[in-house]
Amino acid sequence: MKSFWNSQFLAQLKRHKISGSRMRIGHHKGSRMATFQGSSLEFSDYQMYEIGDDVRQIDWNVYARTEKVYIKRYLDERELKVHIFLDCTNSMLSGDEKWKRARELAGAIAFLALSNDDRLTLHCIGVQKTFTKKGARDAKGILFDIQELSPKREVLDNTLFFDEMAKGDRTKSGVSFIISDGLEPISVIEDALRRRSIKKEMTYFIQLLDEEEVAPAYKGDVKLIDSENHQEVNVSLNRQLVGKYQERLLEHNKQIESLCRKWGFGYLRTNSLPPLNEVFFKEFKENGWIR
Repeated sequence: MKSFWNSQFLAQLKRHKISGSRMRIGHHKGSRMATFQGSSLEFSDYQMYEIGDDVRQIDWNVYARTEKVYIKRYLDERELKVHIFLDCTNSMLSGDEKWKRARELAGAIAFLALSNDDRLTLHCIGVQKTFTKKGARDAKGILFDIQELSPKREVLDNTLFFDEMAKGDRTKSGVSFIISDGLEPISVIEDALRRRSIKKEMTYFIQLLDEEEVAPAYKGDVKLIDSENHQEVNVSLNRQLVGKYQERLLEHNKQIESLCRKWGFGYLRTNSLPPLNEVFFKEFKENGWIR
């Protein structure tokens, strides 16, 4: 089976890190410089010796020059806790390219986190699966797990992604990525995002829409089936009706973006057409999501 992610893209991805203004560093060892003092090899600054300080940290070269006793301080290395909330409900599984891109995005983010020795929890909401990984040794394995996520109808009818995300959202994290089409009632989305805002931690929302959802190509009398509840609706599609649908979708998307801005979340609307490396090394970098 051919991998979604080519080796050149992954090699380039390993040279980057997830970034954000409100990320919280975890308590376990990792590769990130924490803001508190510790015992890594990354030098921070000098501090005057006080009774009780570790005498092994005294810099005798500085003492020889100044006759003052200074100790060296180092930044501690800690992990970042990364959560990915992947929408696996029926609306995300309705288009092959859309579902493929959702897994490509989730896999690349997961690989990036694990390659930097961070702790990852991937919540596959809809197929009821959770993956918890730590460190670079699991970086390639998670790609296989994500690519193997079945697009078959394993999803419970009427499952709302944001409802389920809000119910299980009790774990604090340094940064969270939400990958969803956002095609649910705005009140449900608002409640889920509000709950995340209480944590005051960094959240990035990737709204992934299929081109057909943005600009339907159907015309005439058609039977539409709701991908979530499988209800059938007979409609006569014309230019005016499609125009009204696009206006409502645009307003819906603007409301999601407004909610993200309100609570200081990152927001990106995309589709399956741009190359994956362009999304990461252009869109993500320009928005300050990775560095």
